[in-house]
Amino acid sequence: MSIREFSTIKQVGSYIDYYPTNTTTKKFVDLGCGDKHLENVVIKNGFNYVGYDINDIDFECDKFPLEDNSVEITVSLAVLEHIQDPSNFLSQCYRILKPGGLIFLSTPNFSLSYKFFYDDPTHVRAYTPNSLKTLLQMFNFKKVDIFPALRCKPKWYYTGRNRFFKASKLLPFRGDNKYAPEFLKGKTSGIFGVGIK
Repeated sequence: MSIREFSTIKQVGSYIDYYPTNTTTKKFVDLGCGDKHLENVVIKNGFNYVGYDINDIDFECDKFPLEDNSVEITVSLAVLEHIQDPSNFLSQCYRILKPGGLIFLSTPNFSLSYKFFYDDPTHVRAYTPNSLKTLLQMFNFKKVDIFPALRCKPKWYYTGRNRFFKASKLLPFRGDNKYAPEFLKGKTSGIFGVGIK
């Protein structure tokens, strides 16, 4: 799963013209890292991996323990919906990113998940594609775009007016269905928000 996740980050980043620089000090920060499932694949791809979870820092009020302009990529998967006020979190992401660095977030698309979003009692803030895009722009990220939270699909799934419909309705099976053929898997009601500092 972690290889597909990392490949998706690179793939979706390329849709807003993000390509990592070829320096020896590339840093990848995983915010909400849990068991650090991305660590090995990130290191194999030439990045220095740093992971923080809620036991390490309070995303709503702590300063992230990293230098200004020192990080190539910040990734936060399924964290934003658990943060009441994202101001500190996004300000800190912006601060630590190098100019030209990538922010990559995932969260449920409330437009498609409203019936079950609050079934998880730790969900405190909902986002739609429009609200997430506006939020990232408010924190000065550029080339901001929102994509369906698909993993390693052809580009046409990620683009166009009906991209969220395609991801939630056209694909009949979720990615964890082991009996479905691969080309029919990936159904999602989640979204990726990406932008560049």
